[in-house]
Order: sequence, then C-alpha cells, then structure tokens
Amino acid sequence: MKKKGAIKVAIVIDSLITYGGGEKVLHQLLKLYPDATVFTSISDRKLLKEFFPKIRIKNSFIQYIPFEKYFRRELYLLYPLAYRAFSFFSYDVVISISSAFAKYVRPWNRKTKHILYCLTPPKFFWMKEGRATKNITNLSYRFYAYFMGTFLERIWQYWDRKAARRADRVIAISNEVKDRIKKFYDLDSDILYPPVEVSEIPFNKDKDTRENWFLYMGRIERYKGVHLAIAACAQAHIPLKIAGVGSQMEDMKALVNELNAKGIIKLLGFPTDEQKYELMRKCKALIFPARDEDFGIVPVEANAAGAPVIAYKGGGTVETISESNPKTGVFFKEWNARELARTISEFDSQEYDPHNCRKQAEQFSAELFRYKFKGLVNDVQTA
Repeated sequence: MKKKGAIKVAIVIDSLITYGGGEKVLHQLLKLYPDATVFTSISDRKLLKEFFPKIRIKNSFIQYIPFEKYFRRELYLLYPLAYRAFSFFSYDVVISISSAFAKYVRPWNRKTKHILYCLTPPKFFWMKEGRATKNITNLSYRFYAYFMGTFLERIWQYWDRKAARRADRVIAISNEVKDRIKKFYDLDSDILYPPVEVSEIPFNKDKDTRENWFLYMGRIERYKGVHLAIAACAQAHIPLKIAGVGSQMEDMKALVNELNAKGIIKLLGFPTDEQKYELMRKCKALIFPARDEDFGIVPVEANAAGAPVIAYKGGGTVETISESNPKTGVFFKEWNARELARTISEFDSQEYDPHNCRKQAEQFSAELFRYKFKGLVNDVQTA
C-alpha cells in the first residue's frame, strides 16, 4: 500500500546483465526509493542475487525468448517495442537510466512524469567510434553494418531523438554528454555527475608509502587506450600493473610479449573490490588513457584513495581531474604512446597532496548524488 505523501516510482534501465556505471546509478536510486519497481529488457539471475537481492523487477518479453542470450545483438530491433510495452499508469514518476533503449518508455498517463538520466546517446546510432569495429565478424555486425549510412539508420536516429524529446526532464552525466544531447537531440539538459562511493574507499594519506609502479584499471579494450598504456610504459621502462578483463586480453598479452616487456608489465585479471582499492592505495598514479569518456568513475575512485591520475585530455575526465587548485592529476594532450610515455617519465608524485585528491573526489560522492537527484524529482513533480 502506498504510504501517505510517498510517490510511486518506476526505474527503467537498459539491461541488468553486468555491473557497471548504470547499475551503480540504479543502486543509489534504490536507496532513495527502496519501494521502486525496476523495469528492464533482460536480467541475469546471478547478478540480481549478488547486487540486488531485494529488487522488485519486471523483465520485458525479450527475457523469455528461447536461447535469447545467444543472439542478443540480433534482437536489438525489438528493444524499442519491449520498452513501449511496459505500462506505467499507476506510477507518479518514471526514471530511465539509458545509454540505449530504456528512454523509449512512454508513460501514457499525463500525470506520470518521465526523467531521463542519460549516460550517453547510443553510440552505435550516433558516433562512428561507438559502432562495431572492422575486426568484429559476427552476424550482428554484418547485419547492422549493411544498414549504416542508409535511410534505415536515419529512421533509427529519428526514433531515438523522438524518444529523448518525450521526457519531461533530461539529465546528462557530464558536460561531454550534455554537448552530445544538444548535438543529436537538440535538447538542453541539466548535469548531475554519477555517484561514486567515496566514503567506502580506503584513503591513503601518506604518499611516501606509495610504490614505484603505475596502474591501469578498466576494460581491456583498445578504445579504452590500454594498448597506449602498455606501449608508453614499455618505452619509458616504467612498471605497470593492469587490472581488468575484456575481449582483447589476449591481444594485449601478445603486445606485451612483442615489446619484450613481460618483466615490467603485469596483467592481473579482474580484481575484487578489496584488491582494486589496495592497488589504488599503493600505486604511484593511475593511468587513464581513454578518449571521449562519458564521465570516468575510475579516476574519481583513484583520487578518493589519494592517488593522482594521468589522463588523456578529453571527454568527461577533464571535469573530474584537476591540474591546479587542487592539483589531482595531469593530462597528456596527444593520444599516442610517445606523448603518454613523456608524461609518465616527467611525472613527480611529490607534487600531489593526497588530501587534495580526496577532497576533489568528494564532489562526486554518492550522498551528494542522492540529495541532488531527489531535488530534481521534486522539481519535476511540482512543475
């Protein structure tokens, strides 16, 4: 039964099959609205059991298609229909967390408000670098590549734009995403940075206890720039530890061998939270070479642990890492191994105060996110 004065909230997310940035946002929204129902296209039972054991969830019809997990990408054309099929007549507010199709929901009841928390407009519709690369030869790539640049692509873009423009309020996760929303949807948006659990990250205030090696943490994919970190540290003869998994793990192992760098570059695989924070506590600095990052949670987590960051100057990272007042990191301007190697070689950890790093990270705390998001929901309801 609905409590007096309480609002009935539905939260919609693209999928629940891996734990990433969108799932971290969902985790915080469920702290704000513990009675909310979560709607999604497909979900994984193991993930729900581990991260969302008390969740109230409604899956779309795609969840029940036989052998769905073997051809998920081929089912993309059904996803807009799956979200449109959900009913929200009894809800006061619908919050969609979307980098793909969750925003396609349509609360037909005019009293129901829709807030779109946009992680990014779909890169596979709007940004060439977000599409499958030429190295992918699976059926889904061949199928969608056939239509790229045709009238069908323009139809998909039209649907995507129209879905975003139906929302009562659009919130971007960074200025980088705000600019994309304006460019692709011709919409203005507010900015609310994603939540980082700063209070749960152990803080190392003594920089003299840090060890003489650098850290890369994230997905093992070329678009994340992990190959640049490997090549740069090999050139500079500086130790690097790599924590993460991805589809190009074997390629990166081959690159380490090719550069004869097995002695200084270690691939550690996927870390637990405890291992992740221990690496951040001990590293000399985090290397974050991703281009056009939507936001970039890992650099903020590293700052929260007291570690400075070396990052490419582009994307959402320029909004989270500061080169002065307080100084929490340094940027390299050209996206190549030589420039990164030079930046690493000239890096002086003594120039960075761990307390400044922690203070910078606290601007993106989960507590602040929840406070601001609740205010946005109240604003939309009373508008």
